[in-house]
Order: sequence, then C-alpha cells, then structure tokens
Amino acid sequence: MARDAASDGVPDRNPATQRLIDDAPSTIVRSMGGRQRILSVALAVCALLCVLSARAFASDTESSVMIDDNQLIYSTTSHTISVLEQMKDLGVDDVKVSVVWSLIAPDPNSRHEPNFDATDPAAYPAGAWARYDLIAREAAKLGMGVYFQLQGPDPAWAREAGPSQGPALGHYPYPTDWKQFVEAVGERYNGSYVTGSGSSSPSSTGQPISVLGIPLTLGSSTPSSDPSTAIPRVSNWEIWNEPNERSWLNPWYRTKGRRKLYTQPLEYRNIADEAWSALQSTGHAGDTILLGETANQGVLDPIPFVRDLYCVGSNNLPLHGGAASAVGCPTAGAPSSFVAANPGLFDASGYAHHPYAFDVAPNRAYPQHYFVTLQNLSSFERLLTQIYAGYGRYPAGGVPIYLTEWGYESNPPNPFVHTSLSQQETYLNEGEYMTWQDPYVRTLAQFELVDDGPKPNTTPGTRAYWSTFQTGLEFSNGTHKPSYDAWEVPIWVPRARHGSNVTVWAQLRPAGHSTVQYAILQYAQGNSTNYRTLQEVSTTSSEGFLVTHASIPAAGSVRIAFLDPYTGDVTYSRTVTIS
Repeated sequence: MARDAASDGVPDRNPATQRLIDDAPSTIVRSMGGRQRILSVALAVCALLCVLSARAFASDTESSVMIDDNQLIYSTTSHTISVLEQMKDLGVDDVKVSVVWSLIAPDPNSRHEPNFDATDPAAYPAGAWARYDLIAREAAKLGMGVYFQLQGPDPAWAREAGPSQGPALGHYPYPTDWKQFVEAVGERYNGSYVTGSGSSSPSSTGQPISVLGIPLTLGSSTPSSDPSTAIPRVSNWEIWNEPNERSWLNPWYRTKGRRKLYTQPLEYRNIADEAWSALQSTGHAGDTILLGETANQGVLDPIPFVRDLYCVGSNNLPLHGGAASAVGCPTAGAPSSFVAANPGLFDASGYAHHPYAFDVAPNRAYPQHYFVTLQNLSSFERLLTQIYAGYGRYPAGGVPIYLTEWGYESNPPNPFVHTSLSQQETYLNEGEYMTWQDPYVRTLAQFELVDDGPKPNTTPGTRAYWSTFQTGLEFSNGTHKPSYDAWEVPIWVPRARHGSNVTVWAQLRPAGHSTVQYAILQYAQGNSTNYRTLQEVSTTSSEGFLVTHASIPAAGSVRIAFLDPYTGDVTYSRTVTIS
C-alpha cells in the first residue's frame, strides 16, 4: 500500500473511496476532516486487524460459486460468454456447470451401445464437447475456476432395461460405462488435451433433454478460441446430483418380503468409486473432488443416506452381519478393508450438500428436523467426523463441507412463495455471514443467476405452473432483483442496535482480491436517506471479507458503498435498519 512520507506511517486514502467522499454532500466531507479523518483511518486499520484475527475461526477463504445451467449450457455461444463476463463482474470465483452424460454420448436414446472407445474424448460425436470447451476456455480467460458436476441422465444403452422407479433424470448406470465416460471427461480437461482443427464444431446429433419437466432447447455453440491450443484444465469435480432424491437416482428400493430396502446409497457408492478411480487415472489426483451432493428432500433424508453410504449404524460405527447386508454393505471384515475398497469416500476433498431451507430464515430451525440447513449444519459436521473416526480416519480440521447449491425463491414472481424480495436479499446475506463463521465450510454456491420461467404446458397461475425455480438474482426478463446488489456486496450486522461499538460484517465480492480493498461504511439517521460516511474500511482478505466496529449514534440505517477502482462503478449493499 502506498504511504505518505509525512503521515508517520498512516496509509493514504484509497483514490476510489476518496471519490465517494468527494462526491458526497459537504456535511459528509466535513465529517471526515481533521481528527475524524485520523479516527477513520485508525478504524480502517482496526477493521483489517479484525479480519486477520477472524481467520482463526471463520472461513475467510470461502469461495463464491454460482450455478445457472440454463444460461450457460443450454444457450448460444454469445450468451454464454456474456453471462460468464457478468458473473465475473459480480465477483464469482468459480462457475459450476452440469456435465450431462446424455448431451455428450452418441445415440443417447438407443438401447444398443454404439461401437466406440468411450474412454477417448475424440471418439464422441463432433461438437459434443463444444459447450464445455467454451466454458473452460472463457472462464480461464476471465480468471474464474470451473466446477464440473458429472451426472445423468445417462444414455439408454448404459443402463438396465425395465420399469423406472422415477423420472429419467437419474437412472443408475452400468458402472463400467459410467467409469469410461468419466475417464473421457477427465482426459479432455486435464490441461494438456488439444482438440485439433475443426473437432469442436457444433453437433447436430446431441439431444435436448427435459430437466424437472422443463424442455430445454440447445442453442448453437461454436468455440471462440483456437482449437489447436490445449483446453484449460478443470480442477474441481462433483460426482452426480442429489443421489438421495428419486428423480436423480433410481431404482431407489428393492423389496424383501413386505419391506422396501433402499438401494440409493449402494448405487451411489458404486458411482462414486468408479468416478474417483477414473479421475485419479486421468491426472486429477490432486484436484478438488466432492462426494454427496445430497438434497434435503429425498427418498432418504441426508443423515440416513450418509450413514448407509458409509455403512454405519445409528451410533455412527461400522455395520456388520445382517444390518450391513440390508443396505448393501460388507457383512464382515475390518474397517480398514472398507476404507481400502472405497478410497473416494474417505480421500475426497469434502462432502457436498444442498442446504435449502426454502422460505425459513437461515438462522431458524426448519420444521422438518431431518433437514440439514445452515441452522443445524454443525450437527452434520459432527456426524461426518464421527463416521470418519469410526474407520480410524481423523482429517486435520474435520471434514470440509461444500455447500454446492443454495438460494431462496422470491415472491414476486412466484405467488406461492412466502419469501418477499426484501427477505430474499436479507436471507442471502445472513446465510453468507453464517457460513463465513463456520471453519468447515469451503463454498456456498448461489443457485441461480436468473429465475426460471414458469413450467410449460401447465395451467397458468397454478402451483404446477410455478414449480420451477425462482431463486435467481434476476427475474426471468433480466431485470435485477434487490438481491442482485445484495449478493454482490453482502452486509450483516449481528446485533443491529445503535451504540459505540457496533459490529458490521461485509464482503467486497467484486474487488480485486490481490490488493488491499477499500469501501465506505455509510449511515443515515432515523428515516432519512441522506447518508453520511462513518468510516473508510479496508481488508486484505483473499475473498474480500471484512469486519469493522463502528460508533452509530442513534437509530437509522447503514450500508456499504464500494467503488470499483477499475470501472468507476459504485455498488451499494442493501440497507440495514439499526434500532
């Protein structure tokens, strides 16, 4: 940071925040003069120290992830590029996309497997990989990482024939075919794969699919980069989607007498084992590889699913005998044998979960106690730690948690949702603050950028019509919701009462995180909208997190103002009412 030689080591004011002060009413400028300016700088330094000390207990490196398949993989090239640029401007670190097997596989609707080498990326139809090559290349240009979620629907030739126990999104695949597909993906995106001229042209053979009953039309997709250069490496992987939900993995039970024995944990264990092996063999051994991706609503709730997946009982210790056999687990043998047979379950980078609480505030218990939300996430962390310990595994710092899909629907547009636009932005900020406090959490992924439209071929105004997702930061027409700016610059005041030492937490998500980052904490008294500057705040956090303590003289409201020094754009957080 530049220093003024005459300031006895006190940092110069950042030019970007100085512009905010210069453009403010004269009363604001006066409030920052003389001794108060010195106080402001001192408080800014205090804010930085607070951030540094917080690293001992908070996820200060928690990355910002965003998901929106409709905007990225079911769209045109130009739209995909534009959305990636928009996400970058919002401060997204990593973009998550679904690598849908049936979109890439040859003859996905045929029951007869084509004669091809499924482990060779070049053996797939021309253009089958185009949308994913595009995302990998463009994200790399923008300095963003990519999460690839490997998932179904699988091609018809890669699964058992017979009646389904759920929608076609997630038939259980033949393990060998699944492994070969993951090997092809891993090979193509290991950082050294060169496509060759013309091999990434658009495909006319790929099949559109219907996701949750929504028909998705594929746009033309032409790579924007030289195909003779290596495709950028993808280093973040998620295995399958919501395997405890019948839409995404079936068959989900077998019968034994009058009993239904759930098969999803065994099926997912096999899926995870094969994907883990495929990624290890294609140069991704050191990558972030996540297991789980569990939903809160499913055939099996998250906790019993995890216990069956890891072959433990209600005491979180390994099962034996008939109890083990009932859930497809080994009936005998040392715990170490199970670990050796299923390395991915224990060596994965972390466990992924989707902690939706729908229209319940993130700090409140969900009515169905079996939901794993942000409010009771610590109990889920303890469960995982105990399971690992039962197998003699003690990961340093506990089992990392990746919250890989989360958000709040809003009304409008969905009239059946209780969460208002104001509540949506508030809940998102509160959730971000809660996960920042949690040292186990590595990511909190926003689903999605843009609201889904209503469900086609249903009666307008009905629940079925609105059974899609309205968790976006934008309405379906592209208009920003209040949550758009609130997500870009989150703010949370844990105890929103005026006083001499009020804690304010915030994140400067779009700031350049390689340097000191600056913003202004502003205050308006009572019901006034005439904001004045309380103090400049700064942080060196790699993700733009900051904590400061401010003297707030009376009831009113506060907000954070961030001026991007590169674009000159000012972004304001939501306003927080102070009592």
